[in-house]
Amino acid sequence: MTVCILGNGLTALTLAKALVNNEINVDVFYSKKNYKISDTRTIGISKNNIDFFNSNIINIEKIIWNLKKIEIFSENLNKERLINFETNNDQLFSILKNDKLYDLLEKNLLKNKSFKSKFISKKNLSFLNEYELIINCDPSNLITNRYFNKKIIKKYNSYAYTTIITHDQILNDTAFQIFTKKGPLAFLPISNRQTSIVYSLYNSMNQKEKKIDQLIKDKNFRYKIKSIDKINSFELKSLNLRSYYHKIYWHSEIYCIRFTL
Repeated sequence: MTVCILGNGLTALTLAKALVNNEINVDVFYSKKNYKISDTRTIGISKNNIDFFNSNIINIEKIIWNLKKIEIFSENLNKERLINFETNNDQLFSILKNDKLYDLLEKNLLKNKSFKSKFISKKNLSFLNEYELIINCDPSNLITNRYFNKKIIKKYNSYAYTTIITHDQILNDTAFQIFTKKGPLAFLPISNRQTSIVYSLYNSMNQKEKKIDQLIKDKNFRYKIKSIDKINSFELKSLNLRSYYHKIYWHSEIYCIRFTL
């Protein structure tokens, strides 16, 4: 059996690796050449999920940064800590960079004979009939646009801004979040010298980088910042796809389809 996966993002490659580990052939079709994943976005992952990833998908121990504490503050209370989560164990949860996980999965899959990656360059999609199972991990490709006749997009009128700060070396095992008047600002350590920043703003669009830079500097009380990377932004929204003509199983970012063309 060969499974077809549409898309070459992080979800698609993670699923592909899980399948080939179970001796299932996987063909990944993608429509975006030179796909580049953001180098400022990070993922928080629990100890249980790390164990699952290591056992069932790929070992990620070398690319995670373990955290022992989470602290919550409000700018209205002058740095007074509202909530504190901590553990006596090695980790409460961990942070890893999206691009490092992507590179790890891609390099491993390209070495596997059960995996093939192909570019969709034509409008004739009859090749889909060759597969018993098609899993769509890309809601914007030409196949999605052709076979899903209704899109329900939920917008939250909010944007998230991400970057990485480089700072003097410290024992960096505590994540903290500050609730500002404009939205939550999170500092998520990824090494003793670097910390990931995620800032969510309600009712905002295309904030100037200088304003975000200054806000990070103003609200930071832990790091001696040396530099701030380029700030990336993305709209917070969710997407539900529906079709009245094809058998579809939908869950989160993954869409399983059986086409009849």
